[in-house]
Amino acid sequence: MHFIDAKGILTGSGGYYGMNIYRGCTHGCIYCDSRSRCYQFTHPFEDIEVKQNAPELLEKVLKSKRKKCMIGTGAMSDPYMHCEENLSLTGRCLEIYSGKWFWGCNSDKI
Repeated sequence: MHFIDAKGILTGSGGYYGMNIYRGCTHGCIYCDSRSRCYQFTHPFEDIEVKQNAPELLEKVLKSKRKKCMIGTGAMSDPYMHCEENLSLTGRCLEIYSGKWFWGCNSDKI
């Protein structure tokens, strides 16, 4: 696992955004599309990249949104991997957008 300070946290437009706090995964699912070369990982997929500043970025971005939107997680990796138990980045982000009346859609392995 390695940590980065990300420049952005939401991708998408038109009322639906994706939020990937983690890049990579340790589950090893053989059907996982996120392993595809088209996503241009610069590190081994099992070496999880953690956007350590995700809650701060999300807070800043949501302040500038004029309309409410849907925010989905779990498209590129499980948002509740084992490291989430200690880091709680997904949990903190959920608190931020639910407290501002944004909608969320979470996908995970559970």
